[in-house]
Amino acid sequence: MTTNPRNRIVVFRLRHDEYQRLKEACENAGARSISDFTRNEVLGYLRSRASAGDVHHRVAALEQQVEVMRFQLNHLLEGQSHAGLGQS
Repeated sequence: MTTNPRNRIVVFRLRHDEYQRLKEACENAGARSISDFTRNEVLGYLRSRASAGDVHHRVAALEQQVEVMRFQLNHLLEGQSHAGLGQS
């Protein structure tokens, strides 16, 4: 017995041409049914959006670190420039 049953229903309407495209995609994917195919595609989309958000967060953190390093490098270079002027 399933400990987490699928007990929610989602309904949406399609035009005839949309239904035919969905049916073809389902057959090409080798899915058991249109319902299984659609569920897998929607959940896959949601997972990819979640991981994309995670990637966005990680990229933002890396950009912030790069900015800190750029500031530190400029500070070091300015120190070297001033030290060079004092030695002349």
